[in-house]
Amino acid sequence: MTVRLIMSGAGVGQELAAEFGPLPPSFLPVGVQRLYELQLQSLEGAGPVHLVLPETFAVPEHDAARLAELGVEIVPIPEGLRLGEAVVYALNAIGAGDVPVHLLHGDTLIPHPPVAEHDLIVGGPRANEYAWAEVEADETGRIRALANTPAGEDGHEGWPIAAGYFAFASGLELLRSLTRQRGDFLAGVNHYLASREVRLVAAADWLDFGHLTTFFQSRLAVTTARAFNTVRIDGLTARKSSDDTAKMRAEAHWLQAAPPSVQIYTARLLGFGLEQGRTYYDTEYEFLPVLSELFVYGAVGRKPWLRILASCEDFLGALAATRGDASGDQALGALAADKTLARLETFARATGEAVTRPLRYNGRPCPSLVEIAERLVPAMHLTSGRFDCAMHGDFCFSNVLYDSRVRRIKAIDPRGLVGETPTLFGDIRYDLAKLAHSVVGRYDQIVAGRYRLTADGDDCALEFDPVACQPWLEAALGDLAVDGVGGLSEPVRAVTASLFLSMLPLHADRPDRQQAFVANALRLWRELDA
Repeated sequence: MTVRLIMSGAGVGQELAAEFGPLPPSFLPVGVQRLYELQLQSLEGAGPVHLVLPETFAVPEHDAARLAELGVEIVPIPEGLRLGEAVVYALNAIGAGDVPVHLLHGDTLIPHPPVAEHDLIVGGPRANEYAWAEVEADETGRIRALANTPAGEDGHEGWPIAAGYFAFASGLELLRSLTRQRGDFLAGVNHYLASREVRLVAAADWLDFGHLTTFFQSRLAVTTARAFNTVRIDGLTARKSSDDTAKMRAEAHWLQAAPPSVQIYTARLLGFGLEQGRTYYDTEYEFLPVLSELFVYGAVGRKPWLRILASCEDFLGALAATRGDASGDQALGALAADKTLARLETFARATGEAVTRPLRYNGRPCPSLVEIAERLVPAMHLTSGRFDCAMHGDFCFSNVLYDSRVRRIKAIDPRGLVGETPTLFGDIRYDLAKLAHSVVGRYDQIVAGRYRLTADGDDCALEFDPVACQPWLEAALGDLAVDGVGGLSEPVRAVTASLFLSMLPLHADRPDRQQAFVANALRLWRELDA
């Protein structure tokens, strides 16, 4: 038996905490999952894993269930322990005995660690000027010692750094060494090295998520490795491509035609063209967190979120101040009314669902999906007001980045198309509804699978994992107004509900998600109809 510990017993540093909140490193968001998911994938087949976490950290219900499903045992430890003290505490809590012990730093990802070997330390090249533990090894690869190199110093030429994976053949000897050195991890490892032959194993690849700069570089490496076939990222630019030439031209046109007051909140267009039969456009790649990551996986406090929402309001205000032709008067009808009914027909044909059958939500009667779509249209007030302003068209959390240093959002992937016509203009209520479909509609939580759906015949109900920021973020959205339109006014809420009906055929590969969208549309309808 080998004891495997992921050491995530202290919160991330101040820079990362300012971006994502006070999370343990293994709980940092990496795309649409947490870092621990990637770490456990790398250790797959290696046997049971123990995840060391601060005892004060409340593990979200979904994560607790997921870790249990993966066979991971959580080891809570007191706050304030140094790394060596945390290792000693965890091994004593487990009652490991004299068995091999493997340690993985909670902020480190090593795709193919040597899980079957012992008495080794994985080393890698120094990538930046942070403080690292350097590895001194002889010509045979035996490690003589580890030595700290302070931040900003070059260190020793040719010495690799300890990449964050340690495999000790004797857990008892490790405990003795760490105890003798009073919980100093580096000194304890050096004490162990004095009596054991430990080899250096070079990492073919390794990623460090422990510092702000290395986090975004490492996240980029993961994103690039798992790149969508429509997006290519090289660290300087993001290239979006598609066979749909009209769509790509419309998005590029929007980014280019937007006035400076709007462009300051958007991705910067760098180029446009044709490559291997596909139309593409390039934008500058931004090393920034996505709002969907922060909402679903982050622990950002109230004040940062209110600053984010204030920047969203500034962006929407800049759009509203950009007046143009009157095409926006038809935008809401085309995007939220006509399209929804057409999409429901497509969904019914593809799935055989009876979209004209009355339903129930949490025991309460609801109209059929088609009737809900039809009854939402009058609530949109399509003919009231003057809506001839610029419109992003897909202003949801997954398309918004946030730069905390300048306290400004960056919106990506604009629609640029209403019907068949490329246009900068539309209806501000649609942008507000797309924002609401993340805040109130909880779209990003559904995509992340962080919900519970109960269904019994024609009756269903939906519950979401608690998100601390959601209640007051929803309240703040209700207080927001852009060009006289309230953030949760009746037209905005009606469009928000219709969006979940409209998205049904777009998720044909995920019937479970379609069921959640149906239940969510019923929930939003009941709240609007109350």
